[in-house]
Amino acid sequence: MTTATERPSATPRRTGTPVLGWLLSHLSRSKGWIATHLVTTVLWHVLAAAVPITVGVAFDAVLGDGPDQGLFTTMVLVLLALVLVRGLVGIGATYSLEAYACGLERDVRASLFSSLLHKSQRFFNRRRVGDLSARITGDAQALNLMLSPGVDMTLDMALGLLVPIIFIGLLDVRLLLVPAVFLVLFLVALLEYGRRLDPAAGATRARFGELSAHVSETITGIETVDATGRREEEQRRFVELARAYRDASVRHAHAQAVYLPTLLLAIALAGGLLHGASLVAGGSLTTGQFVSFLGLMAALRSPTQLASFSIGLIFLGIAGARRILEVIDDRTGADEGESGHSGEIAGRVVFDRVSFGYDDKPVLRDVSFSVEPGMTVALVGPTGSGKSTLLQLLNRTYAPDSGRVLIDGVDTADWDPQSLRSQISVIEQDVVLFSKTIEENLAFGVGPDVDRSRVEEAAKAAHAHEFIMATEDGYRTVIGERGTTLSGGQRQRIAIARALLANPRILVLDDSTSAVDSATEQQIQRAIRRAAAGRTTFMITPRLSRIRSADLVLVLDQGRIVGQGRHEELLETCRLYHRIFAPYLEDRAGGRTGEGVH
Repeated sequence: MTTATERPSATPRRTGTPVLGWLLSHLSRSKGWIATHLVTTVLWHVLAAAVPITVGVAFDAVLGDGPDQGLFTTMVLVLLALVLVRGLVGIGATYSLEAYACGLERDVRASLFSSLLHKSQRFFNRRRVGDLSARITGDAQALNLMLSPGVDMTLDMALGLLVPIIFIGLLDVRLLLVPAVFLVLFLVALLEYGRRLDPAAGATRARFGELSAHVSETITGIETVDATGRREEEQRRFVELARAYRDASVRHAHAQAVYLPTLLLAIALAGGLLHGASLVAGGSLTTGQFVSFLGLMAALRSPTQLASFSIGLIFLGIAGARRILEVIDDRTGADEGESGHSGEIAGRVVFDRVSFGYDDKPVLRDVSFSVEPGMTVALVGPTGSGKSTLLQLLNRTYAPDSGRVLIDGVDTADWDPQSLRSQISVIEQDVVLFSKTIEENLAFGVGPDVDRSRVEEAAKAAHAHEFIMATEDGYRTVIGERGTTLSGGQRQRIAIARALLANPRILVLDDSTSAVDSATEQQIQRAIRRAAAGRTTFMITPRLSRIRSADLVLVLDQGRIVGQGRHEELLETCRLYHRIFAPYLEDRAGGRTGEGVH
């Protein structure tokens, strides 16, 4: 279901990294292919310009004072050789172009994806997944198209203009008058063309990102869309975004269509024809030279027409590069401690005056407590008191705004994230599974080379083995995205088995058995108690039986710890804790046996 998010601006904001320098740094990895492409492209245009020269010489051999059959035959053979060699050179130019264009797209995608993997959760909280997907797919592809055919056609345009003009000068310097004037006016027109095209290209890429984000959100939340009867509303919103993308594309096309160089060329061709004819009439230019001149002037038509399309692709690519760099340069969402402390965790946890909030909304305020290795800690408090947020600070999913979270005496900011998170397993109520086999999902936290017997042992401990074997292909069964083909209880048991397989030093349970029946929960709790032996365990649970067994209970209210101690102690000393459990205690006194506390 679509959520209210800030509407992005029509054009991506400028980033700290220069776009051109960033692109050149990636292209420098393909220097060989680029050099090959440049050499073959220049050679191709030289051979192309030699064709009308050869034709002119052939004309003079036939129409001159005395026909020269030998020279004419030689020019025909030269012409055939030029066409053949030019074809082979063209193949080399095209292959080398695709090699470095596709290489740029691959490298940029890898760079952006690597950057995303190193962003913190705070970054993703304010970004739309669909828009990020559009940047890593559509915007990266725009860079490929910027080179092939964009830059290639622009290079063809430049050489297609310069080479014929150079050959015109070699024919007769006087013939350069019209082409030179045309070239100056052409460059001025291109600068104005680019000024109008830049914002239109940026708006097009931004609207595509909005459209992709909406599609991603709607498909991901399709169950909620159906359950709330919002199909028509989502369809209407999609049509609005598709229309906005279409309008932006039309404005971009309109900016491309208003293209003056084509008109300038037509005037130049007419002027060149008149100038050349006057020189022939005066006897200072031969018929063959005039034919060569007209052929070279006609050769200017193709590059002039190419400029509109090729420069449009270049500006779309630059807009895509800006959107990609906007994400890469966003250091506020960067994960810290890339090469920090690493080592085996014992499990001592200290929160030292920790405060944290989402944007300007405070969630935790001045939280302090300490936990010794092997202790079990239960978090209790009303909804919205900050329990889940506190747990997310353990593995630095979020970083504190102030204060410190210490693991074995080392600030989590100073830990290597990989070392820290590989030893902390988190089992949440909303289990995230991937569209892979059950075995791959179980081994996700330890790698694909884990022994199959260990996978089955963990699944049995989490009481998942039986239902896994009942599926069509057992552990090789491919589950749907986010595990939609499994029940809630089955997803949670797989998540528990995945955590057990990782053999963590710190175990975090965020209401992790809420979707299983009582009998299965008792079995899972026995497995978790065995797995938690000797490990520091944090848990959020409405089950009083589990809270009573905790070594330490933390009572939170509006982001502050208002009580901490054992269950019996808190009943006497913490008014909020007593109020939470009073209904249950009364039920027990009255002979009723409710277990959940909500």
